[in-house]
Amino acid sequence: AGGLYWRGTDPDGKFLQGRWPEQVPELAQMIRTAGIEGVSLEYWSPAPYWKANNAYVGGDNATNRLRCFGPDFKNDPVYKGDTARFFKDFGDALVHDIKHLRQHGIKVVKWGLQNEPRDNMGRPDYSRCGYTKDQYVKSFLATAPAIRAYDPKIEIIADSWHLNYIEPVMADPESRKLVDSLVLHHVGCDANVVTQEVAMFRKKFGDDKPLYQNEYEYLWGTTTPARCMNTVLHIMNWFQLGEAPAWYWIHALKPITNSEASGYSLGFWRPANDTNPQDHPKFPGLKPGHWTWNKYNWHAVGSFVRRMPWDCRGVAVKEANHDPDLRILAFRKPNGKLTVVLANRSFTDHTFKVATGLKSATFKGFRFAPDNAGEDFSGVPIGTLQGGVIAPKVADMTWEFWEQQ
Repeated sequence: AGGLYWRGTDPDGKFLQGRWPEQVPELAQMIRTAGIEGVSLEYWSPAPYWKANNAYVGGDNATNRLRCFGPDFKNDPVYKGDTARFFKDFGDALVHDIKHLRQHGIKVVKWGLQNEPRDNMGRPDYSRCGYTKDQYVKSFLATAPAIRAYDPKIEIIADSWHLNYIEPVMADPESRKLVDSLVLHHVGCDANVVTQEVAMFRKKFGDDKPLYQNEYEYLWGTTTPARCMNTVLHIMNWFQLGEAPAWYWIHALKPITNSEASGYSLGFWRPANDTNPQDHPKFPGLKPGHWTWNKYNWHAVGSFVRRMPWDCRGVAVKEANHDPDLRILAFRKPNGKLTVVLANRSFTDHTFKVATGLKSATFKGFRFAPDNAGEDFSGVPIGTLQGGVIAPKVADMTWEFWEQQ
């Protein structure tokens, strides 16, 4: 989150760096320990130098945007209205941010110009940068080539919202080459929305670009068993029906003191400076500076983290009858073995009949539920099934992974 969680700067406010000396090395260590591929560097706001208000937060809607789009750019003391020169320097600064991360051992895998681009960004709540649609297009066309020239392997994503700002770029055969993937935000939406939106955006933009969502959480209210199941189906639908290469839950941990923490996070942390000797009533035993899981969100996401290895390949599924509350996902692991995931939120137990075509194969099952993810969140072993057709009986409000042995 460039300009938000990673928002330290050099003395001139041009380039991002750690907010404290250890921040970037700590991030690099975390990434190595977790085995993460790298980071998707997406800006909530560029560094203050590049903005008309010279700040991450503050000013009105007219000034909380790029410097070149400010109200008096023609009299800017540095650029004096020279938009081309501004964008050249701005693009170089964005590349500098990538280099800074790499110099500290952090691989930048993806890059995005702006999180949720929109015009009304004058609010004083957190780092933002406003764009009209035309301003976004001009900025993207000016800066994305700098990223491409620096490293063509970096995946350039756009537009990280409703995909309306990137429309003019995608409409031009040449400029659309700058977009590697189309990404949108699916903040807490029902899993059934996936099929509708994938069809809509494929019709609008074609099928030559990967399409996926890179922000999911529940913005209002607390996490629940029903939301846990919805998250499971949302993941399955994106991979199976949307053919997405990735799926994002955006917030890992949130403080126990934050009202939005339950719906947002995969876990809760108690601030280290919390000196209250009493336990928090909702988190007994959680000591200052420590964290614990948010089970309904983590059980959903963690089941796939545990049982779907990196670089799996989706397998086409032909459904006799499509039921939005009885979902199936099939994929092959890197070793070629087949996994079938079955999920049920139909209010009654259901027996799936799955023709695998593998007559001599044995499948081992692991069951998950909102309140029970098994040992080490790896599922509860539920035995084996054999034959070219397997018929697991899946209880309501559960999901199962059946893995070829």
